[in-house]
Amino acid sequence: MSLDPEESFAQVEADVRRAEARAAQMPAFEAAVASVRGTGRSRGRDVVVHVDSGGRVVDLRLSEAALARGAQRLAAEVLATIRQAEADARESTLRAVADLLGDDDPIVAQLRADDTLTASPERTAAHGR
Repeated sequence: MSLDPEESFAQVEADVRRAEARAAQMPAFEAAVASVRGTGRSRGRDVVVHVDSGGRVVDLRLSEAALARGAQRLAAEVLATIRQAEADARESTLRAVADLLGDDDPIVAQLRADDTLTASPERTAAHGR
């Protein structure tokens, strides 16, 4: 099956237009992702963690009551709260990117796939999370 040169040229032009449109969206994409923050709170709301879109802790707040529960319990609560904040950041990132690029965009599909992998018990156990 041979391709019609005019159809091939039209396809190339369409691909170029899509690439240019994608490039024009990149500053907004980068800003949307950079602005994402995830939040996790312990049950007693005395441990609060904020993470950026990459899951890096940017703020940690501990109340005196949280400190009074002892090091081991506090450590477990902090780690659980970080995981909660990371999940919130992943969800927020996915929403922001889907709002900007559309639900059918390949980047959105990749983020969904990555989120599915990250949330799987095998991956969580393998990474000590």
